[in-house]
Amino acid sequence: MWDRARKSTSEAREFASLHALEFHADAAPELPTSNSAHPFQHEERRQCISGEWRGRVVQRFSTSAITVELMTLPGILPRLQVIPSGLERGALAVGVWVVPTGNPAFDSRWTVMTDDAEFAAAFLSPRVQEALLHPAASGRALVVDGAAMYLWAPGDQPWSDTRVRFELLSVISGRIEADVWSRFDAATHALPEGQASVVWVPGDELAEDEVQWRVAPMPVEDDARDRLGDTGEFEVALLNAGLQGAMFLPGADDTADSYGSWLVAPKARA
Repeated sequence: MWDRARKSTSEAREFASLHALEFHADAAPELPTSNSAHPFQHEERRQCISGEWRGRVVQRFSTSAITVELMTLPGILPRLQVIPSGLERGALAVGVWVVPTGNPAFDSRWTVMTDDAEFAAAFLSPRVQEALLHPAASGRALVVDGAAMYLWAPGDQPWSDTRVRFELLSVISGRIEADVWSRFDAATHALPEGQASVVWVPGDELAEDEVQWRVAPMPVEDDARDRLGDTGEFEVALLNAGLQGAMFLPGADDTADSYGSWLVAPKARA
């Protein structure tokens, strides 16, 4: 038990160091505003890291029962929880009503619980549903609550897939429609500029073409700062000329629990 805890702490420190984040050896940072209180509000948060990820403040921590990857939203939204079929909510009783989306492919994999059915319908646009059907969301529940959006899973989860969970949160944040902010943001914030909203998914992995899975294309811009393209083989679709939020989300490989194809993602050039 102690060896496992020491290993997790070491991995947390290493991840924080690699990604310019802060490891919190003592007190964990403040949580974003919630509509009532986060289910883990008063629990001890262990192996906690925080910092900025693609322009948003993030945290990753474990409690006695779950692991959480959290991103701070630019406004305050109603409560919503999207739970993988078969996963028990346990203490995370976020959302009162079960609301089907009407998309059989989505509803067969997810259960949507919310306090506001209109918000759920607006938030879970086809583009957000597409992101949640991606392998990056596998094994996690998604919660939106106030200024927090987070993924959670039972138990202590490995650090090896933390990066892709943060990337997924960035993608979902960028895919929230302007209408959602104008109708439901309690803080009446305008839609932030430069949100990432496009997932780049390379083709099927080929034995002779493994490079595309090890290194994703580096997005570049021309002198006019108004056109975007990649450095060669693959086309990278981006939302804005600021190059904020180039999302690298390849499909999972054939090895169970292996995220080798997620290790290297493109970095935006200033």
